[in-house]
Amino acid sequence: MKLITVAALILALAPLSIAAQAPSKQGGDTAMEPAKPPVPPSKSINVTFEGKTITLTIEELLNLPQVTLHVHNAHRNTDETYTGPLLADVLARVGLKASRETQPLILHSSLIATGSDHYFVLYSVAEVEPSFSTGQVIVAVMKSGLPNTEGGAIELINTVDAKPARWVHGLTDLNIMSIAPSK
Repeated sequence: MKLITVAALILALAPLSIAAQAPSKQGGDTAMEPAKPPVPPSKSINVTFEGKTITLTIEELLNLPQVTLHVHNAHRNTDETYTGPLLADVLARVGLKASRETQPLILHSSLIATGSDHYFVLYSVAEVEPSFSTGQVIVAVMKSGLPNTEGGAIELINTVDAKPARWVHGLTDLNIMSIAPSK
């Protein structure tokens, strides 16, 4: 009886042993990982603040002052270079400009950035405003000095986070929401 139990246990555990010996996807074996579908390209972004929406095209984004960021992409384990306007400069175009008077508004506002694939992330407006943060967040339209064809044409890239989880490929929408302080 013990022999049958041991044999049954070995047969039951055999698939687990085989699975444990298979190459891990986390080990960097990209040949086994399915390719992600490309993010649909974005040709413009809609920026909404206090009921006002403006649309900025790639050309209009290129006409704003440009910043180049050298970042490490932990997902790919590569160093990359992106160029585009500061997110704060884009927000200023819709009326959210940093000043002594707007400081409380900036501190009580958040931003939802959405991509063409419906991926979205949340930022505090204070963390994207250079007068409050040492990190930089840009609306990238160039990658390695060329138009960004890989990341959906327009990307949100930051130096704030250790991983690029809040980078948004194919950026289409920036929605700013403010919460009035309670009295």
